[in-house]
Amino acid sequence: MSQSAHRYAQALFDLSREENNLQPVQDALIHMGSLILDLEDFQLFLKNPLLSVEERGGILKALFEGKVPDLVLRFLLFITYKNRLSILQEIIEAFDVLYLSGTHQLRALIQTAFPVNDEDKIFISRCLQDTFGQHMIPRWDMDPSLVGGFRIYAQGRVYDYGFKSQLNHFLQQTTSPVC
Repeated sequence: MSQSAHRYAQALFDLSREENNLQPVQDALIHMGSLILDLEDFQLFLKNPLLSVEERGGILKALFEGKVPDLVLRFLLFITYKNRLSILQEIIEAFDVLYLSGTHQLRALIQTAFPVNDEDKIFISRCLQDTFGQHMIPRWDMDPSLVGGFRIYAQGRVYDYGFKSQLNHFLQQTTSPVC
């Protein structure tokens, strides 16, 4: 992530906190990040060097005016003027890190071999919350290759409690030479 993306994200984070508008700004940025990932035309628009600042601004207003918080639209127009619209995805990612840290939250991907009922999801989320000391924002996914158990991706680390992984770990320990 570039330094400039972090600086822009920090400025937007500080402004949105000042205006007591942090959650709506985060929601709008999450949605915008999804648009960037899902729509190739939007990606091309962000990086198109042939459009003038005025043309880009007009398109952004047409797309987002009245649909995102005013602060987000003003920010988009500002980074357009500064010719930084091409790093919007990096800014969104940096903002998300600041938001999660500032609100003591943690995103986690939890993969299971089988569907998990709501009661177990709540229990697992609470255990993770106690372990990490932060509110969990879990995303659940099924991975039949686990055979059983689960795998957690959080804070840039993998916690693998899948049966297959545990069995491989056990087999490695039992076949290791003992001194």
